[in-house]
Amino acid sequence: MLFSFSFFAFGNQQPNVVVVLVDNVPAQLIGAYGNRHVKTPNIDQLADEGMTFDRAFATSGVCSPTRATLLTGLLPSQTGVHNALPSEVGVADWAAVGEFRSLPQTLADAGYRTGLVGKYHLGVPDQSQLGFDSWVTFASGHTSSFHDVVVIDNGKHYRTKKHITDFWTDRAVDFIKKQDKKQPFFLYLSYNGPYMLPPLVLETAKNRHAEFYRKNPAPMPRDPIHPFLQNFVRMADASSDGGGEFLKGWRAEEQGHSSRWAEVAWGMVRSLNNPEAMVHALSELTMVDDGVGRLMATLKAQGLDKNTLVLFTSDQGAALGEHGLWGNSSASLPTAAYDENMHVPLILRQPGRIAEGARGNQLINQFDIAPTVLDYVGMADRVFANTPGLSFVPALQGETVEGHKAVFFEYMRTRAIRTDRWKLVKRFPEGPDELYDLKSDPHEYQNLAGQAQVADIERSLAEDLNVFFTKHANPRFDVWRGGSAKAVMEYGGRNQFYESYFPDWVEPSVQEVTQFRD
Repeated sequence: MLFSFSFFAFGNQQPNVVVVLVDNVPAQLIGAYGNRHVKTPNIDQLADEGMTFDRAFATSGVCSPTRATLLTGLLPSQTGVHNALPSEVGVADWAAVGEFRSLPQTLADAGYRTGLVGKYHLGVPDQSQLGFDSWVTFASGHTSSFHDVVVIDNGKHYRTKKHITDFWTDRAVDFIKKQDKKQPFFLYLSYNGPYMLPPLVLETAKNRHAEFYRKNPAPMPRDPIHPFLQNFVRMADASSDGGGEFLKGWRAEEQGHSSRWAEVAWGMVRSLNNPEAMVHALSELTMVDDGVGRLMATLKAQGLDKNTLVLFTSDQGAALGEHGLWGNSSASLPTAAYDENMHVPLILRQPGRIAEGARGNQLINQFDIAPTVLDYVGMADRVFANTPGLSFVPALQGETVEGHKAVFFEYMRTRAIRTDRWKLVKRFPEGPDELYDLKSDPHEYQNLAGQAQVADIERSLAEDLNVFFTKHANPRFDVWRGGSAKAVMEYGGRNQFYESYFPDWVEPSVQEVTQFRD
């Protein structure tokens, strides 16, 4: 059920919407979520002035699927976006989620000015997509450098002089300054920082905050290397797959590795217990925090602050040594689904409409965000067809909302269900599965899967997981039932599994589709 939140409460002026998205940031890295070692004062101020949700979770484990969910309210097994997408697919101007209702398209069709600044990673990036009026991005989803980056600025290609995080902030500020109070706007400020993945994270950090973290090192987890990461290294070493466009710029041959996959796998290992990797990760996060501060100062200076909803979140999380893993869910085999991968920050702020310093403890799925934003601006009647999402607007107004009893996660062969107390991770077709009692084991170190004393709980959670995906997944994209994906599925030559397990399995493909418009 969607609750109407009429924009007439804003004096007949629909609120502007700014979504600030960061890359691979788990909630635990943000000061507002209790971190005392990372400088995020501007994000923390958002929390002080708005509402922070303590239990928000990503729907998948890597960038393209989660960004598709964020903009459409749909699961990867509904959109067909199961993995990190290439930017060259053989179809000009291909948009991975163009056939679905999306936030930018819906707001544009309703009269909003719309702008993308930053990482897109949902199709061919050369021209504007999904109803965006202004289009400032770069060609890749992978970040190989924060310096001297070639950007696509409304059709023009050029190399930036500034650190790319500062450049995105500059362009976001420019977009805001061009707006007037007569027409609402939607800004999707999608930072590709702090990123935190190798090989970049292994390079010496070159930004204005790096020296602070060298002098004030944050504590690092000292867990032994996870067996899933060990397996990732073994399989990558045996692979000659170059990873295609997705891994362009990964310098395997310079590092003496057999493939780009071997470089990334060994890069994850080299990141563990590596002080400079942590300096790189945290200093780039503080660079993003600087951008949030400039963004908020600009909204206030332009007199737009009080009529603008600002939503801050991350596409997905990442481990920084916890469980002996580094990076997002792609950095292990089988793929990981710990809370470090799933738990993301979610903060919403608008003065006078959202209580200052409020905290929400309800379970929030990433697919709830798009329906919530439309509900908030008075467009609850624009329905994201087949979304499992629910609007949490009443919670923003201080009401008690029943919401979801569980959150759900999928990353190809890995799926998870997480309730208040329990978390079940299942892997197709035959495991290994994981079951955690989050009350007694909140950090997920004691796997109870297969133990007799919790057999009924495990069976019940598995049934709920199956019912959910049976209800919502599109059979064409339900990879547990022989479905495929758009453009790519697994990298590293691992699609052979599907070819052998499902005799009629179809390779991932790209098709031209009719773009959704209201």
